Amino acid sequence: MDQNTQDDIWGGQILLVSGDAALRALYVHAIELLGGRCALLPIGFESDDLADRMNIAAIVIQITEWDNIQQKALDQIERFCEASNLPMLIRTDLDLLDTILAAVDYPHVEHLLSDSVAELFVSLEHRTQRPISSLFADRDEIDLVDLKKISADVERIAKALVKLSGPELPSGERRLIDSPFLEKGSQSKLADTPIGFKAGSSADLQGLDNDRGPEHLPAVPVGGISADEVRGLIRARRLRDQYFDAELFADPAWDMLLDLMAAQLEGTKVAVSSLCIAASVPPTTALRWIKTMTDENILQRKADERDGRRIFIELGDEAKEGMAGFLAAIRHEGLMLI
Repeated sequence: MDQNTQDDIWGGQILLVSGDAALRALYVHAIELLGGRCALLPIGFESDDLADRMNIAAIVIQITEWDNIQQKALDQIERFCEASNLPMLIRTDLDLLDTILAAVDYPHVEHLLSDSVAELFVSLEHRTQRPISSLFADRDEIDLVDLKKISADVERIAKALVKLSGPELPSGERRLIDSPFLEKGSQSKLADTPIGFKAGSSADLQGLDNDRGPEHLPAVPVGGISADEVRGLIRARRLRDQYFDAELFADPAWDMLLDLMAAQLEGTKVAVSSLCIAASVPPTTALRWIKTMTDENILQRKADERDGRRIFIELGDEAKEGMAGFLAAIRHEGLMLI
């Protein structure tokens, strides 16, 4: 390994594949200010351009539309990452998320649903062999639980990058200071990384990608609790956000469990993008929660049998039983639940 690679905070270059000059300028500026290096490829690169790349720590590809050029680029990046055991970060938008989730099988992937530099850093922290947390800690090893504690430090670095923003970029490219380091509506802190947990033994969804076709899910009896009542709990939680800062009560895991329970009672299916909306947190944060809960078998991924471009999320068996028992107990005790 050469000296430049040893000095890189991520153990190699971050390869950015994008046709967006503004995003390239933003990420390159931020990564270099933090002490890393960034290499660039256009979205319509040739396979030889990728094969010649050396000392890559991670690849970030931006998908802005589902056309032949971008599909081909994504497929080549996925194969390259799989062969090289490299982390893959996909910068896309929520309306393309379900399509991309169905198209990409590589497990070492993170999805970025905003241009937030802080989110980019946290995703690199998750995936690279030399995590950024080494900048903030006095010990050699940090597990994923510690990311919850250091996310504020990542945000402080992102804000510092704003102050260090350099001279004006060429016409048509955004200045770093103009870019959203945090998700829209987030004023105070970076969205936390979820801590893994095990299921115990014992704004309303707007219909986005919900499917009321013939493939209904079996309803779960919950002692007289109806889908309307569960939806009422969700509405009450969103009403609370009108009077208090939403971050004060942010609880994406519970919001998603409620939404999936309501869908179970209705016999409807919930796409990943819809569940991100139901979580009532920034989509990138919701995706991390979905991954954590899926890894713990609290949630299950199901492919759409009629449309391979979509992935549905369902409650796992223990989660179904737990929600059914809990809601029935709340109903029996006559308690109000928000």
